Parts: sequence; C-alpha cells; structure tokens
Amino acid sequence: MEFDLTAMLVFVFVTTFTPGPNNLLSASMGALHGYRRTVPFLFGIMGGFLTIMVLSATISTALRSFLPSATPVLRILGAAYILYLAFGIYRGSGALLERPADARPLPFRTGLMLQFVNPKAIFYGLTIYSAFLAPVPRNSQLFFWSPLLLAPITFAAISTWALAGQAIRSLVNTPMRARVVGLALALSLVYTAIDLLFG
Repeated sequence: MEFDLTAMLVFVFVTTFTPGPNNLLSASMGALHGYRRTVPFLFGIMGGFLTIMVLSATISTALRSFLPSATPVLRILGAAYILYLAFGIYRGSGALLERPADARPLPFRTGLMLQFVNPKAIFYGLTIYSAFLAPVPRNSQLFFWSPLLLAPITFAAISTWALAGQAIRSLVNTPMRARVVGLALALSLVYTAIDLLFG
C-alpha cells in the first residue's frame, strides 16, 4: 500500500466541510452571536480536534481494536450531548433578534469536550492514521506534523460555517423568522444526533 496524498486530501476536505456536529454548532453560534463572539468556541473545537488527532496518530493500532466495543457508547453519548445542545440553541433563538445581557455563546470548554463524544472526529482521526497515513513511517516529518497540518483545514471549515451562520442572522428581522431559523438549526442537530445513533 502506497501513500496517496490526493486521495487523503479529498477525504480531508469532504469530511471536514460537510455537515456534522462541529460545523452545525459553529453555524448556530455564528447565527446567534456573530463570528467574533464564537471564536472561543471555535478554538475549543480546535483544541479538542488536535488532541484527538495526536491520540489517533499515537495509538491508532490499539484504537482500531478498541473502537468496535466503544462505538455504541460513543454514539449514545454523542447523540445525547448534541440533543442537549440543540435544545439550548432553539431556546436561545430569540437572541437572533436581540442579544439579551445573559445570552452567551458556547464556551471554549464545550467545543473542546464535544470532540471526545463526537464519533465523526474520532473516526476521521482513525481513518487518517490507520488508512491514509499507515504507509508513512512513524518517524517521518509528515507523520509527526500531520495534526498541525490538518488543524488549519478544520479551522477553515468551522469558520466558514460560523460566518454562514452570521450571514443568516442579517436576514432575520422578525420574531417568526428568528424562531424558524432557530428551529431549523436545532432540527439539523437533531438529525445529526439521529444519524449518529442509527446511521
């Protein structure tokens, strides 16, 4: 098996920019609070993502054998956490019109902790290191620096989704539209949770 950079980059970009918990929550936070106030949450995602990538690179062989027994638990925990966040987003959708003093975006630690119950991030890391980078020697520069090379792509994806959410905010100018957008964002997360459980 030879290292195929093109195939890996296609996988990375498709997986990173398609909907998932990180991207949908980033869009929701962008819509509710604007991009600037969402940045700490985005950095939390980045911190968790880097940790997952380093762990995947370090123990990808052991994780491959452990993952089948851990997958159902990760799916349930991830789905429950995402449903909890979806409820919070819908409940806070009034903030699309006016930002109450106590309305706050999700903090850094939420973005960080989300990665440890986010099967998409874990499967992503395992796939990168057990499939695409498996032929690369573990002492090579590419293998060593790969988590830091993947991180900017992830940050670009979650930033794109957060900025798209902020753009949606500018279109919302009535309570009904705010509730509809909040409901749409929440339902997209509910769909993600259901797909996580049964997909």
